[in-house]
Amino acid sequence: MSIWTPSITWPCPEGRRPALAVTPGFVLMLAVLFYLDEGVGMLGWSLLACALHEGGHLLAARLAGGRPVGLRLSAIGAELTLDPGAPLSYGGELVVALAGPAVNLLLAWAAGWGRLWLLAGVSLTLGVFNLLPVQGLDGGRVLWCLTGLAGRAHMGQTALRCISACIAGGLLGAGLILLRLTGNVTLAVTALWLLAGLLPGRRGI
Repeated sequence: MSIWTPSITWPCPEGRRPALAVTPGFVLMLAVLFYLDEGVGMLGWSLLACALHEGGHLLAARLAGGRPVGLRLSAIGAELTLDPGAPLSYGGELVVALAGPAVNLLLAWAAGWGRLWLLAGVSLTLGVFNLLPVQGLDGGRVLWCLTGLAGRAHMGQTALRCISACIAGGLLGAGLILLRLTGNVTLAVTALWLLAGLLPGRRGI
């Protein structure tokens, strides 16, 4: 089975909640997290942080006047699709892109205040990671929106791809070193996912 296997989709009537698409990679990611969890609660806290992250995007999109029509869950992350018939301005998209990481940072602060250190670490990591200016992440969308506000959207897209390739390549190098030293594959797999997202027509598993 190819890693680019089409996702499984559960459509919803128009006007209801967004249609949900679950890829095989997302199921595999859950299995890996469950295997690595070893009773510490990593899986549950990770799912909570991810759900609140996407909830932040969804709420911001609705408040900005967008109409969410789809939510796609992949191996590392989720993608919210808005109705192209109700496009957002660059400013609106900027707010939506920042909403998810903002929720994670707030959650990390609240969890730290409540001494829930694992939740705080997971949420902080998710929020900071998504702010990287890489295509496919919220930070990449933020960069594209900023260039759009400056009237340089086309130039910004080219710059974003170059920046994304450099960051993902650097993460891959660091991930391979980490893999050799500790046997941890997480960073290397994440970097490969980011690089795969730069290929034409690819959205990740």
